[in-house]
Amino acid sequence: MKVDKLNIRSRFKNLENVTIEFDEHNLMTVLVGRNGSGKSNVLEALVAIFRNLDLGESPLFSYLITYRLGQRDSDRWQEVLIDADPSRGSLAKQYEVKIRDLSRKEATGTAVSDNEWIVLPFSKVKRDKEGSANFLPKYVFAYYSGPSDRLERYFRKHRTDFYSRLLNEELDLKGDIRPLFYAKPYHSQFVLLAFFLSEQDSVEKEFLREHLGIEGLDSIHFVMRKPGWAKQKDELFWGARGVVRRFLDDLIKFSIAPVKVTRQEDTSLTGSKINNEFFHLFLPDVTSLREFARGLTPDELFKMLESTLLSEIISEVSIRVKVVSNSTPLTFKELSEGEQQLLTVLGLLKFTGGKDSLFLLDEPDTHLNPSWAVKYLKFLRKFVPSHETSHLLMVTHHPLAIAELEKQQVQVMWRDTQYQVHAKEPDESPRGMGINLILRSDMFDLKTTLDDVTQDKLTARNRLASKEVLSQERIQHEPGYPAETEEEYLSRLNVELAELGFNLSADDSDFVDFLREKYHGEAGGAS
Repeated sequence: MKVDKLNIRSRFKNLENVTIEFDEHNLMTVLVGRNGSGKSNVLEALVAIFRNLDLGESPLFSYLITYRLGQRDSDRWQEVLIDADPSRGSLAKQYEVKIRDLSRKEATGTAVSDNEWIVLPFSKVKRDKEGSANFLPKYVFAYYSGPSDRLERYFRKHRTDFYSRLLNEELDLKGDIRPLFYAKPYHSQFVLLAFFLSEQDSVEKEFLREHLGIEGLDSIHFVMRKPGWAKQKDELFWGARGVVRRFLDDLIKFSIAPVKVTRQEDTSLTGSKINNEFFHLFLPDVTSLREFARGLTPDELFKMLESTLLSEIISEVSIRVKVVSNSTPLTFKELSEGEQQLLTVLGLLKFTGGKDSLFLLDEPDTHLNPSWAVKYLKFLRKFVPSHETSHLLMVTHHPLAIAELEKQQVQVMWRDTQYQVHAKEPDESPRGMGINLILRSDMFDLKTTLDDVTQDKLTARNRLASKEVLSQERIQHEPGYPAETEEEYLSRLNVELAELGFNLSADDSDFVDFLREKYHGEAGGAS
């Protein structure tokens, strides 16, 4: 699945009459820009578009989107064009859908004319009763690092329907997951368990050792709780059934000394508490995990854990891990926010990825240090199952995260003086620019990468250095300093800036040459 272009015509959040060009020839497109420029709203718009297409509901706004499904040299390589407008009347008229065969276009080397587009009725696009949607992405996955549920709410109906079908034995965990999937922080622990399910070395385990310093699982402590829907008070697992019941029945067989207790739990933000039943199930080592999950693949274990969570039975999962740097195991919660966040996203890509997948990541690198940020896209690339048929769209504020990209993989968003949002490809590719030039380019639009105090000193020094005659009048040039002549002020600035490593510095390279000439070839410092 590759998104080519999105034109939002009527207002959605702060987006109206704006076109975003995505790079359909590469795995990823990254959106950058100032706060409030509409980056996150673009991802939200895409979620809203594919959610309502999937459910067969009216569009929330007027738009035109083109995307590709399948891949070259396969039996399916199509382009889909959807023109949607909620003001047109009936649902069938609100959506105008066309498809064309891209393999035919490539074979002939000619453009496809209008009469070669095939018009589809909307009933052929939305998901049918058998669960098929042949002209939509197979999966749409999203992750947002912030506390808002702005994206999550679009996924609730798919999540509820998925769980209902699980309870009614209408789904098999060996099959597909739900088509719209929203990753939450708690998924990171499920990812970790799934990564260690196999005894064999793997890319995942190598990544955990090299980048997170995790070399093994020590133990797992599950805390189950009686859910609000429970009616059988004295039943072992409160009347759970289906996949969830089988999961719990298998888990207790390998748990050491399971204990059921009654204690208070918080039920509101005000601290109100009620008595509830809790069941503690403890797996003492990774061997017991593998025995419990015998016959399951890592992605099936991941889906089984998440299904039990959706049932409201899992209250807490506490994992202890063996780490390279310490002989004492650590709890998973002792890992940094950045480590947990990274694990969530990589697991999302690994266990829930597949062909024709669209990944929407909103600031997934928020808590990453610079050494990880610069490698972040490499991490993602390694874990995406299919580069040819997957598209990863990401919002970031981190210049290091885009350092390796070509300009066609970046969209810069900004607002003009009338608050109209725009999006465009940057003037230059970030690859090879270095962080200072990236920050001062049109991608981040910083005038300088220095702090204000140092920049003011540089500006003042360069202004004085360019004067033919310096004033001998004593005035106070800076707060906290005595009155000085311009010559004394320039001398002091040169000393202070030299101590910071700045011998000559200016925004204008021609002006730097002028200063070097004036100071008889004095070597320039960093800028």
